[in-house]
Amino acid sequence: MLQKREDRTIAFQLISFVFAFMLIVFLASILVTRNMYHNIMLDNQLDNMRHLAHERIYLIDGILFRIEGFARIAKSAMTDYGLSEEDRESFLRELLMENPQIHSICIADSVQQGKQPRIMFTVRHRFSERTISGTDYQYQDWFQIPYITEKPYWTEPWVDTEGKGELVVSYSIPIFESGKRTGLLRFDIELSYLQEMISGTGFFKIGSSFLVSASGTLVAHRDMDLVMNQTLFSLSQEYRGSGLERLGHAMVSGEQGHIHLTGDSPFARAWVYYQPLQSNRWSVGVAIEEDYLLKEVYAILMIQTVASILIFLIVIIIIYARVLSVSRPLKRLALAADRIGSGDFNVQIPESDNSQEIATLSQSFIAMQASLKDYIRNLRITTEEKNQIRSDVMFASEIQTKLIPKNSEHPFGIKALRAYGILEPAGDIGGDLYDYFMIDEDHFCFVIADVLGKGIVAAMAMTMASTLLPSIAPFYKNSNELLSRLNSFLCRNNIESNFVTALLGIIDLKTGTLQYTNCGHVPLYVRKIDRSFVKYGETHATALGVFDNLKIGYDEIQLNMGDEVILFTDGITEAMSAEDEFLGTSGLEDILRKLPTPNPEVTANSILKSVHQFARGSAHKDDITLLVIDYKHPDM
Repeated sequence: MLQKREDRTIAFQLISFVFAFMLIVFLASILVTRNMYHNIMLDNQLDNMRHLAHERIYLIDGILFRIEGFARIAKSAMTDYGLSEEDRESFLRELLMENPQIHSICIADSVQQGKQPRIMFTVRHRFSERTISGTDYQYQDWFQIPYITEKPYWTEPWVDTEGKGELVVSYSIPIFESGKRTGLLRFDIELSYLQEMISGTGFFKIGSSFLVSASGTLVAHRDMDLVMNQTLFSLSQEYRGSGLERLGHAMVSGEQGHIHLTGDSPFARAWVYYQPLQSNRWSVGVAIEEDYLLKEVYAILMIQTVASILIFLIVIIIIYARVLSVSRPLKRLALAADRIGSGDFNVQIPESDNSQEIATLSQSFIAMQASLKDYIRNLRITTEEKNQIRSDVMFASEIQTKLIPKNSEHPFGIKALRAYGILEPAGDIGGDLYDYFMIDEDHFCFVIADVLGKGIVAAMAMTMASTLLPSIAPFYKNSNELLSRLNSFLCRNNIESNFVTALLGIIDLKTGTLQYTNCGHVPLYVRKIDRSFVKYGETHATALGVFDNLKIGYDEIQLNMGDEVILFTDGITEAMSAEDEFLGTSGLEDILRKLPTPNPEVTANSILKSVHQFARGSAHKDDITLLVIDYKHPDM
């Protein structure tokens, strides 16, 4: 391997490398510090803007909620207390005179009978009233929208030509009598009243406030030429790329947050905080120019930058002076480290007393050399042990696979039966079991079981169960007796994973009678030749291996020609999707409804494929076992 020639001294190279490294570190430090100060100051100022917006919202919402309250009181007085028309108008007149924030009140009751609306307002503290002639008012927003929707409604600013001829904002509330809509009440606020609240200084002395309606129209702003003449969207079209369109969509949508605007718009180079009103769909914004917002940041960053440069220069001088005295012993240590890195762990580590640091470094290299020797030795031993364990696990998996019966079209040459099983462990080995065997020439026995837990211990319990059952089956004619014997065996041996659910059945090949026992296991299904199915979910006892004197029952099912018996473990029903939802029995039954004509192999593989599709992307995994048997009566 070619090596690059070193024409410079190690001291010079080390100084160069340290200089470059320190330069990068200090530059990164300056940039990070600048960004940190920028964010801190920005957060503080945005917090002040948020408080200012809250103050404006508190004032405006207070007025709007107060108007809504007046409207509800007035509606209740007109509909709930049986007041005469004269008493109603007297009440509204008194409400108007005593609350100066109410600009005017419009009564539009009994409009279906042709009664004209009336507007009540004050002029120089004197009460005045007008009648709205014609029917054009019915097409205006203040009447049409709440009248059709039958819900209260805040309007956009509009000119009340029938009243005092000023810009107002109206709150309309429908009136119902005897469950029928008869008209509505309208309470008006003068727009200038809300504008004064927005333009007022308040407690906070930063930023300028503005108010935007539900359509994005600037209702209040320090630039009066924009008020009622521009929307945030029209300004966005005029000043492209300024961010005003995003601000408009956010405020109209009732969102809360802040945004940095650029460009040459009226909000140029400014930060804007916005928050919606609670009473209607309007939104309050607070804008502050970026230069004013960050002027203190710039001053602090300038001081920090100068200080960082001075510190950097001082550190470089100190490093340069110190490196000259340690370059040689470091070179020797570097050469020794290179040999250790190439695999020579017996190299002699040079020691030096030029300085405490270099002496400590030499001792650290010596300790590292010894540790590496021990580590390599222990790693070799650990690897050998791990390979041996892995080999044992694979051997156990192979044994478990050989214990389950091999799939064939007609097991044991029985023409009256077809069977197909699938065992898919969650790991190399699992705790599920299925098996089938002949008790005698007329009785076919099958079993499916699930032991608590996974791994080698669970697999050992399953191995003993699969070995025990065929050996004792000829001595017991009933399914419950077989499982009672298995339960006693598990309790007596006290295996760590002896909590076993099992479902065992015996088919009389002459009569087609299926006798089965379910001990804490999931249900079995019998699927008919017409693709309908019956669920048998009753259990005859709890799980095996817990109670020694467990009483176990059984049931019988008469199988018909072409009936398909479907058995499975809870790895099917407890399969979990990527959204952490279980398949469940209802999900399994949905799969069964979509299966093709009964055939054990097709049925088992179709169910497994559907379960895998459901659980795609899920980290959860459990043992999955399926056994499908179909029965054909030999006399049919």
